Amino acid sequence: MNPDPLAVLMDTVEGMDVRIAAGGDRTLVRQIIGADAAHMLASVPASARTVLISVQVESRLPTLSRHHPLATLLLLGEDGRAVGMMMVDWPPAGPVTLLDLTLLPGLRRHGRGTRVLTALCGVADRFGRPLRASLFYDDPAQRFLALSGFAMAGSEGTDIVMERPPGPGI
Repeated sequence: MNPDPLAVLMDTVEGMDVRIAAGGDRTLVRQIIGADAAHMLASVPASARTVLISVQVESRLPTLSRHHPLATLLLLGEDGRAVGMMMVDWPPAGPVTLLDLTLLPGLRRHGRGTRVLTALCGVADRFGRPLRASLFYDDPAQRFLALSGFAMAGSEGTDIVMERPPGPGI
């Protein structure tokens, strides 16, 4: 019997508790998205920022789910508290799509994102699957993904597509 790649991923992220988000996690997910949006929009005038944050909170996951209806939202925890979330579409064949990897702003740049992405790359390699991610054309995460072997593969409107081929299986 083949192991479930998402179950393997949840067991593989070093130093973090990873679980599938459930219906009762809606408030927590909204808080994570809201904190991320507030950080991204910090330089926007307050009168517009509140509206834009609300739009992000209400639309980010539904927009991703519309194009990837079978995607799974995973919550990332550390020491009993939420630190972020990751949304992955792992279809039966073809590339695995990293749709979202969001860490709470105050917890970034301490290796957490690298541990999550390293685990995702390792599981994709184990299952012989390429990875794909779409980002806004000026998203600073491009460099982060490039350090894990992602390369520019094309563009879709204002988004760029980065892909990572599968490495040797474990």
